[in-house]
Amino acid sequence: MKKLIHSILLFILSTQILVAQKLEFKQMTTTEMVEALIPKNHNNISVLSSEYIGGPHSIAFFTTENANMPIQQGITMSTGIAEWAAKPNTSRNSGLGVFTPGDHRLDSIAGQFTVDAAILEITFVASSDQISFEYFFASEEYPEFVRKGVNDVFAFFIEGPGYKTPHNMAILPESGVPITVDNVNAVYHPQYYIENPMWIPEGYALPPGASKPGPLSAYFQFDGMTTLLEARANVEPFKIYKLTMLIADVGDNIYDSGVFIKANSLRSLGKICPIQPFLISEFTTRKLVLGVDRIRMVEDSVVFDKMVHFDFNSYDLMPEDTLSLNELANILTRCFKSKLKLYGHTDDVGSIDYNQELSEHRAHSVANYLISKGIDSTRITTEGKGKLFPITPEQTDAARQKNRRVEFLFYE
Repeated sequence: MKKLIHSILLFILSTQILVAQKLEFKQMTTTEMVEALIPKNHNNISVLSSEYIGGPHSIAFFTTENANMPIQQGITMSTGIAEWAAKPNTSRNSGLGVFTPGDHRLDSIAGQFTVDAAILEITFVASSDQISFEYFFASEEYPEFVRKGVNDVFAFFIEGPGYKTPHNMAILPESGVPITVDNVNAVYHPQYYIENPMWIPEGYALPPGASKPGPLSAYFQFDGMTTLLEARANVEPFKIYKLTMLIADVGDNIYDSGVFIKANSLRSLGKICPIQPFLISEFTTRKLVLGVDRIRMVEDSVVFDKMVHFDFNSYDLMPEDTLSLNELANILTRCFKSKLKLYGHTDDVGSIDYNQELSEHRAHSVANYLISKGIDSTRITTEGKGKLFPITPEQTDAARQKNRRVEFLFYE
């Protein structure tokens, strides 16, 4: 009886270990998956938008407790079904076509037409001069199609200021060689290659010429993979960039490949740049469009007066201010670490108390418009200054129009 109980406990324990070491998959929205790539306490990168194009089951979030996997948590994109990767490696030619279109950029890299493309696009802004993330690539084309002229293809394209054409970040660190089955394998750059021999159930003899099963054979379908690699690129702080992660089949719909991107690894690194010089430059360059006057530094803040066109005794925004406020919303979106204090002002007509309330409403009107354009309300505060701080003391219609304004103070 004791032996039976012992055997049952061993079976339960071994089953739990097997389950823990398997890949577990979870379907998420595109936004949730992109958010999972950025560390929770990392505030040097801001995602403006994201979009996934491809088979609905070709992308997924995964986790594993298997220490032999180069990554234990992240997202995977496949030329087939993402969850298929979690099977034992029982075949040299496994895969499944999802019959989605290819991608012309990958066609150019492969020199052939691609199919079954999975594409993740991320538009972002960084506050430093570099971005990076970690990943590995795996494929069923190992080892049969090494140097056979037919390789599935993947890339990480970054485009934006400083790049005349999209730049592929999926390259080896020293040489800049693109990462493919041909370029990273047991012969070429073997220091970056991990073989995953076929899985043979315990008690079965190895077939002639077969390698002994590896530590991942029972948990991971792909025949080979790269080690953990880093993609890195230079960027200009507070400028908009697009990162496109994509993978596709070449030549057939089987022999699948996949790319695995590590959770919490998409970071803005390098030199963190102060926001004030950038804001001064942006406001100066767009001075006429923004309707900006008196750009100045006050301690660590950038301040300017903007001529918002309020009618007398009104806090309704005028249509002619739409363009300039849209431009300000765009700057705030890019300067995602900055906060904004709005000060409303009035002319000299009326009582102090009445103008105080009117100036508060004017500041709120501008704040509400910027919030309607996607700016987080927690980044904006307002205050009314009434009629106590005129730009000009003259009591003419032109002077009073100039004093009916909103003052903008940007700070971190």
